[in-house]
Amino acid sequence: MTSNIGKAGRTLREFHAKVREGFAEFLHLEVAGSLVLLFATITALVLANSGWQEAFTEFWHTELGIIFGSFEFQQSTLHWIDDGLMALFFFVVGLEIKREILVGELSTLRKAALPILAAVGGMLGPALIYALINHGGEGAGGWGIPMATDIAFALGVLALLGSRIPTSLKVFLSALAIADDIGAILVIAIFYTSQILWGWLFVGLALLLVMVLFNVLRIESPLPYAIGAVIIWFCFLNSGVHATIAGVLVALTIPASSRMQPLAFVDWARGKIEEIAEKDVPGDHVLQTPDQQHCAQEIQAQARWIQAPLQRMEHALLPLTTFVILPLFALANAGVVLVGLDVAELILEPVSLGIFFGLVLGKQLGITGAAWLAVKFKLAELPKGVTCRHIYGAGWLGGIGFTMSLFISGLAFRAGILQSEAKLAILITSVVAGIGGYLILRGAPQAHESLLDDDLTGELDSSEVAA
Repeated sequence: MTSNIGKAGRTLREFHAKVREGFAEFLHLEVAGSLVLLFATITALVLANSGWQEAFTEFWHTELGIIFGSFEFQQSTLHWIDDGLMALFFFVVGLEIKREILVGELSTLRKAALPILAAVGGMLGPALIYALINHGGEGAGGWGIPMATDIAFALGVLALLGSRIPTSLKVFLSALAIADDIGAILVIAIFYTSQILWGWLFVGLALLLVMVLFNVLRIESPLPYAIGAVIIWFCFLNSGVHATIAGVLVALTIPASSRMQPLAFVDWARGKIEEIAEKDVPGDHVLQTPDQQHCAQEIQAQARWIQAPLQRMEHALLPLTTFVILPLFALANAGVVLVGLDVAELILEPVSLGIFFGLVLGKQLGITGAAWLAVKFKLAELPKGVTCRHIYGAGWLGGIGFTMSLFISGLAFRAGILQSEAKLAILITSVVAGIGGYLILRGAPQAHESLLDDDLTGELDSSEVAA
């Protein structure tokens, strides 16, 4: 009995170690991606304000497309990135959302309550502040811009703090960003869709049902999903609903179960390994053992089936979106032309002020306030090792809007001075929020500390112990 308990304990420890290892790999990828993203942003700013500014701008407006007989489909390079490549990015976001809902930090109400409520507060606060500053003005439609959080840069700042920050805070911020992404997707779909052509939309939705049928029939080959995704994307693009929404919806149809259970694979593979051992001839070169090589190839081929298609696709596409698509998006969209403009005047315009105070003030108040209320009314508990100062610092990091804020600003302000104001404010605010969050978290003590009043300190500490 004691032996079984010991084995169970070891198994549980090994499982937790694997989870931590997987999250560490994800974190490393996000941090590395944030450096590439930063380089692309600086490059875009330099080129947009250099002697190559005209050529740089013209390049993004170069028309690319397909002409086949009477069929013609052409878009500017900028639109191919914003509507095409970013749809692939949103597809990966959709895969992450589905995974988190099924088995991750959003899989149970107990685990999901705090990051979801904090994300809601972190979206409503900035939108309200922006709306108050820009009420009745020409920039009133940009209220969705400060609602977003850029997880790559936020986790990049946390990585600079190393072991001073508990892993549970990184998990909380990641879950918050996923919930934030869901909110941003809904905002884009509902509020930044000006006109809907229902015929195209119904065709796209009908094809989505076909994709669901693929899932039900346990079709795991990526080819049918890829073909369906391209057609659905084209339908959404022509319907008026932003094409990136198609990426999220298609992701939700990808199968999340594996064809073979891991232990069944272990039993099968053990037989193949024994077969390799039985057919071994001492002294034979590896090229003289075709039977052994065939067994090894069978193991390699079969191993892929213990992973769900969702896992395989996410693992394959995440480096592409992190190191190629997002940097390309930043290169195409972060280039604010400042030559000939009064920068001081730009940052004092209502749009700029709304974004700045929305992201810096609205995010920290919204995230911290929502988390405080959730814990006070026992709707959620603070993660183990996380203090209120950590939550407050995470609220500052939530103000790094960058990628998603730039994306929504392109929908809210198609061009002109308002877009320049928005982009400049997003860049400045992201830097301020990142530095502010870093300094707050760097000063966080190792012992539990609460930024709330003394009456609630014991309540929050007891919640942390319970977690």
